[in-house]
Amino acid sequence: MKRKFSLLIIASAALNFSVFAASAELTLASVFGDNMVLQRDKPPVIWGQAQAGETISVCFAGQTNATVVDAIGNWKVVLSPPPASAEPRTLTVTAGNTLQANTGSRQLTNVLVGEVWLAAGQSNMEFPLSREAHAAQEIPAATNAQIRLLNLAFAGQYFYSKAFGSNEIGRMNPPQFYQGDWKECAPASVRGFSAIAYYFSHEIQRQENVPVGVISCAVGGSPTEAWIRRSALAADPELRAMTDGNWLTNRVFDDWCRQRGHENLDVPLAAGLAVPGDDLGPNHHFKPAFLWDAGPARIAPFALRGVLWYQGESNSLEERRVRQHQILFPLLVRDWRAAWGEQLPFFFCQLASIQTNTYKSAFWPEFRDQQRQFAETIPDAGMAVTSDHGLPNDVHPREKREIGRRLALVARAKAYGEKIEFSGPQPWRAVMRHAEVTIDFSHAKGLKTSDALPVHGFELAGEDGVFYPVTATIAGEKVLLPGSAVGAPRRVRYGWQPFSAGNLVNGAGLPASTFEITVNAK
Repeated sequence: MKRKFSLLIIASAALNFSVFAASAELTLASVFGDNMVLQRDKPPVIWGQAQAGETISVCFAGQTNATVVDAIGNWKVVLSPPPASAEPRTLTVTAGNTLQANTGSRQLTNVLVGEVWLAAGQSNMEFPLSREAHAAQEIPAATNAQIRLLNLAFAGQYFYSKAFGSNEIGRMNPPQFYQGDWKECAPASVRGFSAIAYYFSHEIQRQENVPVGVISCAVGGSPTEAWIRRSALAADPELRAMTDGNWLTNRVFDDWCRQRGHENLDVPLAAGLAVPGDDLGPNHHFKPAFLWDAGPARIAPFALRGVLWYQGESNSLEERRVRQHQILFPLLVRDWRAAWGEQLPFFFCQLASIQTNTYKSAFWPEFRDQQRQFAETIPDAGMAVTSDHGLPNDVHPREKREIGRRLALVARAKAYGEKIEFSGPQPWRAVMRHAEVTIDFSHAKGLKTSDALPVHGFELAGEDGVFYPVTATIAGEKVLLPGSAVGAPRRVRYGWQPFSAGNLVNGAGLPASTFEITVNAK
């Protein structure tokens, strides 16, 4: 049967909003609301829609600025950078033919100024605090008016492999896909919020002693390409095929992503429901560029401190997709930074550990090593290792408190300039000396094992490229391996299993990442 879907092409306006007919009603972009936090020390950008030609005045914290609504009904006002403030204040937006003749106004109350972070990715970032290992203790104690949460629930959330209904189909377009309001952090508001983002915000608020706001827009299962604008994908010669034809039949994507699309969309399509879409096929949160249009494109240029990211499972199921991710992830970072017009800090979680008997994780060691290299090569990026908190048979480990804390350590060091240890041991050189391979590490003060047992997880390969487990010993801030184990060592790797066996940590208890590096002559 030939599938049909409605052709609904969503165009982007100058302010990253869909083009719409000019309306007399004054509205603000959906990211604004009561209880929100504005980013300190950056110019707040306030935008929305109103009648073309009207004057818009924005007042906040003793300052006022104004603009005129453009011909298609968009307006934008930029204020001077405010300092941090825990004082609840009101932001007022007024529309009128003159500043004296008002035709409408909006007041946003209980607005604070502090640090704002955007949390995105897939299910391990979406994973709610209610399911986290420490939920019973954390949720009752979660009341903190200095932390504000914008939890953007999405159409089809938790549907997994079942068919979308008319409600989900009706919201399967960028303006309606997400829904949510800013709320003060309290037991009721935090239960369904990202556990990692909550723990991160708790640490940053406590350490920086300023209000913290977190916007969570993570979507379970979503592939990286769904979060990148279509023009950016099309401009890359290696990725251009992602923007050719119906994504549900495009073999450039892996079977699993297309399978989930069919599971959600085939029934409503066969029933004749008008599924929004365009020349790339029906809309879905796995469709290339769709989450970009629904999320970041509608949040930018809301001022942020940075981005938190936990994603990759859906781009690691096939070897070719791992290689593809080598291009996709740096492109995503560049694309988001371009949208905000600044080099936002980008801190991400490495994939955890899981066995291959219940999950297609055979290529996770390569993927984790790729992520390790991203942390070293992408400016103002950082990574939290999670492999020591994986579960053998569950892709959603329940221990998120420690992962949130590790992300906060990265942010405290890299975004806030604290002189603290934020990384596990990182290899920077492997050299053959006197029949031993010596591996030099940075972030290696107090190098030890996590379980007080001998070091395990290291392997060596010689000229034939075959890796063999070897016994390793710690010598100060170095690890020594017997080079004679493979004759002439050429490569060394560590933690190179889908469910990592590595136990190397530094004095701060932070684990070494999965890695593979070349052995050099002395």
